[in-house]
Amino acid sequence: MVTVFITYTLNDDVTREQYRQWSRAIDQPMASRQPGVLKYEIYEIEGAGSDERPYDIIEVIEAESWEAWKAVNDQPEMKEAVEQFFQIAKRGSVLVTYGRKIEP
Repeated sequence: MVTVFITYTLNDDVTREQYRQWSRAIDQPMASRQPGVLKYEIYEIEGAGSDERPYDIIEVIEAESWEAWKAVNDQPEMKEAVEQFFQIAKRGSVLVTYGRKIEP
């Protein structure tokens, strides 16, 4: 299992409410049922330790593997959601990282 973290900033013309509606209606239901996705959570960032938020949204995804997650956006069902995502998120702000939990 791997955890994928995706952070991004919303486009200037997209409100947080518009994003919430899209996330609830389109993104979360569709992405969470894709093969290899075990858990899909979206967090709206409210603040940071510094004066400025480094991003607006963080997605925390548990997947069977990094390869399984990479394959999600290629699923036919996801094509339109991915296009919509790039109308919502600033392209240059999207950062995707992944790793494994260090067990105690």
